[in-house]
Amino acid sequence: MKRTSLVMAATVAAGLLSAGTASASEWTMSYLPLPPGGAAARVTTTDGAGGYAGTYDGRLITWAGGTFQDRGLPAGYTSVEAVDENASGSVLGNAVYYPEGSRYPGKHAFAFENGGFRFLGKVPGYHNTQALGTNDRGDVVGTVFNDIRYGSTAAFWPSGDREHPVLLDVPPLLSPVDIDQDGTILLNEQFGGTWLWKEGVLRQLVLPEGLRESRGIAIRNGKVLASTQLGDRLWSSIDTSEEIPGGMYTTALNGSGLVTGYISPRTPAVWSPGGTITTLPAPIQGHGVVVGDNGEVAGALQGGYENAPVVWRRG
Repeated sequence: MKRTSLVMAATVAAGLLSAGTASASEWTMSYLPLPPGGAAARVTTTDGAGGYAGTYDGRLITWAGGTFQDRGLPAGYTSVEAVDENASGSVLGNAVYYPEGSRYPGKHAFAFENGGFRFLGKVPGYHNTQALGTNDRGDVVGTVFNDIRYGSTAAFWPSGDREHPVLLDVPPLLSPVDIDQDGTILLNEQFGGTWLWKEGVLRQLVLPEGLRESRGIAIRNGKVLASTQLGDRLWSSIDTSEEIPGGMYTTALNGSGLVTGYISPRTPAVWSPGGTITTLPAPIQGHGVVVGDNGEVAGALQGGYENAPVVWRRG
């Protein structure tokens, strides 16, 4: 989508879409600036305090204070993906490459810190590392693998020694998704439920009667966001959950339980426990991607073949 300014505010009011859905008159939207030439960019992470990171043209890009910086990509790799960020601004990601003669990508996990790419250590016997989540103290959860076609193994990089990851002692059908501030790791079971791992102890989220499967999306301050066959839910404890109303498709939550995502047909939205869904102002279809502890939501507008990165703020 073309526009005449790199940063443009919008205060488009969204009407009442359905029962239990409130308008977004208290929210405003602004565009994140783009690289010269208007290259398409995606915002995928936040430090929770107004800093963001993502990618464009396969390169890492960060936003802070209304400006962007092109961070490039490590030599010898074809692209990068940004997957998470913590309060110190450390951006967690994966550098992608294609082994000679292979159509299937390999990955090397990194943390972008102090202006440079710092690769995470590898597990002996595994060629590839894939980062999935980090917390504010710098712990990282992810997977290691040789050929992605044949599966991967859950791994953990402790903040004090990310050169020497360890394999998680969990059943092979459990795949990691995210990690909480206290080190609790969120995992999904293939064709099953959602699990929490901490200090060698596994616990399964209790599903309401009638539900058999769940897919964990994110964990934050003990709260777990997950999808089920009957809609998305937010767990406040291992056995207590609340249905997110309005058929909302969720993508992220912050420490207070504020959730973002979208409702059909691709209307960006937020929701807090015990409340109703609030739609966010947008001139075209879009969705929330991440939500910071400061309450800001970053996401994308969808126009043609490109996504425009945007931020929603209250007031």
